[in-house]
Amino acid sequence: MSMVSNRKPGATAIKSPADLVRLDSVEMDEDDEILPDFEAEVDGRRVWVTAVLERTVVVEPAPGEPKVLVNRRRLMVDPGQLRVRHLASKEAARRGREAARQLRLQEHSSAA
Repeated sequence: MSMVSNRKPGATAIKSPADLVRLDSVEMDEDDEILPDFEAEVDGRRVWVTAVLERTVVVEPAPGEPKVLVNRRRLMVDPGQLRVRHLASKEAARRGREAARQLRLQEHSSAA
């Protein structure tokens, strides 16, 4: 059974090994993150990436198989198929949480 047939509509076959690069060599802005759900290769075997972490990725070797962690250096990807999200919204949320924490601390101090 083809891995592509079990994925989202519009999924394309992975390019030839000559077109692939190591995930850790893909250049991005500091405030960007790679979104999951794309096809890649590990040691010549096609896998489906379900999460992209700082140094590792979570891959599903085949539909129904247990997910495993793989170092980003071992993952070969087609950079043209990667989707990237700018993290400005994530940073704004962090600042909002920090401001709320500071406000709670101030309210607690003034009540004492």
